[in-house]
Amino acid sequence: MYIPGRKSQKEREKKEDDRRRGSRETHATKAKPGDIDLLKLQRAYEDLEEAHRQLRESHVEMIYKLAIAAEYKDSDTGNHILRISDYSTALAEALKLSDDEVANIRYASPMHDIGKIGIPDRILQKPGKLDAQEWTIMKTHTVIGARMFQGSSSPLLAVASEIALTHHEKFDGSGYPNGQKGEEIPLAGRIVALVDVFDAITTKRCYKDKWPYEEGIAYIKTLSGTHMDPKLVELFAKNEKRIYEIYNANLKIQEFLDESNAEANSL
Repeated sequence: MYIPGRKSQKEREKKEDDRRRGSRETHATKAKPGDIDLLKLQRAYEDLEEAHRQLRESHVEMIYKLAIAAEYKDSDTGNHILRISDYSTALAEALKLSDDEVANIRYASPMHDIGKIGIPDRILQKPGKLDAQEWTIMKTHTVIGARMFQGSSSPLLAVASEIALTHHEKFDGSGYPNGQKGEEIPLAGRIVALVDVFDAITTKRCYKDKWPYEEGIAYIKTLSGTHMDPKLVELFAKNEKRIYEIYNANLKIQEFLDESNAEANSL
């Protein structure tokens, strides 16, 4: 049964721990009394790996805290950022990207809309359609979000900046903010562009009801080659079972939360 969360990350951490343990055992077996420098080098390397792991964890923690801060600006997002992370990870894994690339997309994708922190509440929380001036302001959230991570030496934060900037670009070049098209758009941005639309139409917002799951899948297919990368749309459809697991698990969680809130309000 699929459970939203970081299960796959734990599996990767266990794999990494096993690798390190095996490496230490190998060196301990082959080491001779005269190999003290080699042993010191091995320990120094392991210390560096641990420092790198801790730094990565601090970046992930910062990303999720910022994402939560963005939620306070846009209450409709709810668990949106976690679903985006799960859907994006599913596509990245289906593409058979490296573990590092998958992890970067998993943890950076929730930051796609972080730039909305800089959008006025009167626009962000407006229940009706935005006028032309308001829409122009709204579109700047992509640039604002990218600038928040610009210049970082961290690969994870670099991907977060990339996604924030490009997740509203369209495959045919009609998106924003830069009108990029095709594979000019970074892969991570193309992935999030697809799953962001799918999640938006299959969940309830203050200005609309949610679409049924099947209609959401069908709609994504109609966007192939225009809004979406055709290869990603095809892969999304091929992995519909995995996508449905994520959708259904989060649906049950949301139903539980709605029932709990209703009970609390009736007291």
